[in-house]
Amino acid sequence: MALLGVAGCGPGGLAGDESEGATGETSAAKPSGEVLAGVDPCSVLSDAELKSFGLQGPGEKADTLSWREGCNYDGDPASLTLLKDTRQTVDSAEKKDTWAQFERTEVNGRAAATAVTEGSTQAQICNVMFDAGQGLIQIQAQEAGRSDSLDECAKALEIAKKVEPNVPEPA
Repeated sequence: MALLGVAGCGPGGLAGDESEGATGETSAAKPSGEVLAGVDPCSVLSDAELKSFGLQGPGEKADTLSWREGCNYDGDPASLTLLKDTRQTVDSAEKKDTWAQFERTEVNGRAAATAVTEGSTQAQICNVMFDAGQGLIQIQAQEAGRSDSLDECAKALEIAKKVEPNVPEPA
């Protein structure tokens, strides 16, 4: 699965982040973990919702860090990685220097952003992240083919709007 390696090496520079201590996010890891403990990235969307987006279930657990759980879904026109991160928020993610593009937005009224990492501009990968608990939920969409006909950010945002009601409100 192509996305497994992408998710494991930290889309958006979040997974390999060494600056947690500098941002103060580390102190929030324990409470956020408790708030987001009930969120399973592989069961946030129903089978019917997955199919409506052209995704195949069940998802496959992503190889991530203890504070960053994920799930990969194959699909057409896009594949998806859904992550929960108990150490980052949209505000702290914005401070990363790995973004080629980072635009603030909202997902159903929550603070959110669409973002593309420097290394993903040619790979047709877009991330949408929004605050949940004391962390964030990140949806990463990658075009399954190379047709250039899919707006990966629009697809990730569409999926984020379905995920949002199923996760805790920001703390």
